[in-house]
Parts: sequence; C-alpha cells; structure tokens
Amino acid sequence: MATKTEILDAAKALGELIAKNPVGAKLEDAISQLQNDIDAQRVMTDYQRYLQTIGEKEAQGQPIEVADKQKLQALQQAVVHNLILQQFQVAQMDYLDLMREVDGAIGQQAAPGPGPAQPASPLS
Repeated sequence: MATKTEILDAAKALGELIAKNPVGAKLEDAISQLQNDIDAQRVMTDYQRYLQTIGEKEAQGQPIEVADKQKLQALQQAVVHNLILQQFQVAQMDYLDLMREVDGAIGQQAAPGPGPAQPASPLS
C-alpha cells in the first residue's frame, strides 16, 4: 500500500513532467508574455470588469442597454484581436486538455475495477 509521502512524491514528479512537456512549457511562455504585455493585460482587465458590470446589472434587474451591448462587443473584439491573448487562450486550452487526460488516467487507476458480480439492489 502506498504511503501519503509516496503519493505526494509521485505527484511532484508528475508536476515536473508536465512542466517539461511542450504543453506546460507553452503555457508558461504564454503567461510570461501576458505578464510582460501591458496592453494585453489592460484589454483583458477591461473586458472582465465590463462583464462584471453587466452581470451586476442583470442581477439587480436593470436593463442592458444597446450601448452596453455595443461596448461589450467592442471589448470582446479587442480581446479576440490581441495576439498575446490568442496565444494564451490556445496554450490554456491545450493545458486543460492535458489535465483532463491526466485526470482520466488517474481516475482509471484509482477507481476500483469490475469485481465479482454484485447482487441487484432491492431498490432498483
């Protein structure tokens, strides 16, 4: 039976493998580029803040005006057309795909396999 320490050591080793994988490296690079690009940060921040503003209006039952929708669309376009944000989004999606696969592989190993047939539940 594996000890907690062995499991944590294996998790650290897995983290190191992920960091060395091109997908992990690509995400780290995209994060670094985003941190060094003030314009990309501003675009993302403006978009997120305006989404929050719209959400608050909706929660309070206030109408979303045409001007609000136009501003949101303009901010969305600024996000879509920012190369750094595009690269970050692609890297993030690739990383999440890898994490789903890793989670699935762990789940397959951690889940009990099919054992002997279980009697039918009296509730079914």
